This record gives sequence, structure tokens and C-alpha cells, in this order.
Amino acid sequence: MSDPLPFSGMGTISAQPGFRPVKRRVLMSAVNTLGRDLGLRPASVVVLDALLSCLPCKSAATGSDSDITPATLLTVFASNATLCYRAKGITDRQLRRHLERLEDVGLIQRRDSANGKRFPVYRAGKVVGAFGLDLTPLLLRASELMAMAERRRDEAAELRGLKAHIQTLRAQCLRRDLDEASVNFVESTRNLMRRAGATALQARAIIRQLTDILMSIRTDQVAAADVTPTPVEDSSPAQIIESESCEMPATDGQNVRHKETQKPYTKKSCAMSQAGFWTRLTAIRDFYPDAPTSEHGLCKIIYEFGKMLGIGHDTVAVAVKKIGAIETLRLQDQMANRIASIVNTDGYLRKAVEKTPKPQVGHGQLSGYCEHYV
Repeated sequence: MSDPLPFSGMGTISAQPGFRPVKRRVLMSAVNTLGRDLGLRPASVVVLDALLSCLPCKSAATGSDSDITPATLLTVFASNATLCYRAKGITDRQLRRHLERLEDVGLIQRRDSANGKRFPVYRAGKVVGAFGLDLTPLLLRASELMAMAERRRDEAAELRGLKAHIQTLRAQCLRRDLDEASVNFVESTRNLMRRAGATALQARAIIRQLTDILMSIRTDQVAAADVTPTPVEDSSPAQIIESESCEMPATDGQNVRHKETQKPYTKKSCAMSQAGFWTRLTAIRDFYPDAPTSEHGLCKIIYEFGKMLGIGHDTVAVAVKKIGAIETLRLQDQMANRIASIVNTDGYLRKAVEKTPKPQVGHGQLSGYCEHYV
């Protein structure tokens, strides 16, 4: 048995607990993400970064950072002057205040010598311990902090998508004739979503209320339409296609197509207009009141609306390829109507596509154009 070290109360490698090795930058990335959750100001995070930079975890061969392991001395014995320099030039007084804060939140532990100085302890020419600032509490929580940071990043990405959807709904509401209470609520949503502490739960509640406002407007419009017949000249492009293209005999249809300067829909899309497909899209029609008159227009709507819902471009492309453009649009409309209850829209569409039978050719599928639309 080796002789005991001459000092007690210092940090030693032999007494350090076990933990999973971690890269210094990865750990600091997690702390940066969780600064607010940990009760730390940005300057305190910078001081913690300065402390981590003092750990002897650089590869002698390459000079790059190696993992922090239980075999790494976790007690920092650098002077205040060194720490102030590495913490972007803060003052000694500021450093002391931030070190107190880091100790209060349980990320460091002081190991003071009898005279309050920090210094290393050697054995056989190697540093085996030190008096100073012990980072063991931080390293023991490393795995927990990194998992929490990953969740926060996912939540932040989700919140960005929800905020974008709110902006779109706000724009739609402000273009309508709203009562005073609705106008006040729509205007207030801008400030609500600008707050740093806004959450995904709040965003979903706002989306639900904005959607209710738009739905009530649409209900009023439908009721008005039942009373007042729609003039022929106001027919939508889908109705025009239905009456002038899909219902024509084959020979008449060919004559008309020879005269047209723009080819609206292919034969495959006639089923769409015959079935009144566009009139059944309750949510999408709030953003695109008129049915598209070409494959290009339809594909543009699919990808634009997918972006509004927070669905990735690749996911939309896979959906169009597997189940066709029309079925993809129908799924997007269903998702928009219940967006407040969907946590991950991208994953939701992928699962929905897997469960949807692939349609036969000619039943709502468009040509390969939509699959390669950018």
C-alpha cells in the first residue's frame, strides 16, 4: 500500500468517481443550451468554459481535445488571473461572483488549501491531486445534461415550426373581416410569440384559437353561399375544368386542347375535379382558395403547405412518390385540421404514408413531375 498523500481535502484522481467519458466541447454545448434551465447567466457559462479549458485533456500527439475521463484530474488549480483571461477578460470581482453562482447551482466544488491558494500536488513527477475548483459535480451530471439539451433542441425546432405556422394563420386572419375581439387576439399573438419564454404548448393553443377564428369565418361564408347563388362568372378553376374538360366527349376534348395555349391538368387529374376534391380540403382552401390549374401549381401547393406544417422537403417528396400528389394533399389537409395535437409533423406524415395503400395509376396520381419538383 502506497503512502498517503501529505494533504487532506484536496481533489485527487484516485478518489474521483466513475462517469462516462465525454468531449469537452460536447459538454459545453449542452451547458450553453441549458443555461437558462440551470439558472446561469451567459457570463457564468463563459466562466465554466474557462474552467473546462484548464483540464489536461489534449492529445499530446495531435493537439486536439481528447475525452474527459475519470483518469483526468478534475480539480482546476489555475490562478484567478488565468481564469479571467480565458473568460474573455472579466474582472477578478466578476470572476468570484460567477464562481459562487456555479457552486450554488451544484456544478463545481471548492477545494481550498489552508492558505486559500490553488496548487497541484505531485508524486513521482506527476500531478496526482490539487487544491482548487473541482469540476466533478459537472462531470457526474454530464449524461443527464446532454440528454436534456437534446430534448431542448428538439423542442426549439418544434417551436420554430409552430411559430411559422402562427405567422401564416395571422396573415390569413388579418385579411378577413373580423370582429374587434378577434382582431385584438390576432394582434396580441405577435408579442406572445416574441417572448423568450414562449413554449410549444402556448403556441399550439394559439394555433387552435386562430384556426377556430378561420373556421368560423368559413362557416359564415358557406352559410351565405347557401342563401346567395354563386354567379357563373365566379366559378373556380376546378369547376371550369369540370364543366369544360372532364365532361366533354373525347373528340371535343382533343379539339379544345389543340386550341389552348396552356395545358391545365392531365387526364389523370380529371378525377380530382369530377369528385370536387378541392372543395373538400377545408384547411388548405383557407390558404389557397382557388384550385390549381396545372400540375406545376398543384405541386407548388403541396411543397409550400408542407413547409408551413413543418414537414421536410424530402418527406413530402417520398409521400408524393409512394401515394401520389392528391393523396399527399389530402393527408396534409387532415394534419392541418388537427395540427395542435401533432407533436412531430414530419414523422406523422411518414407513418401516415406507410399506412396508406398505394393508389392505382390514374386514381389521383400525377406524372413524375411532382416527385422532382423543387
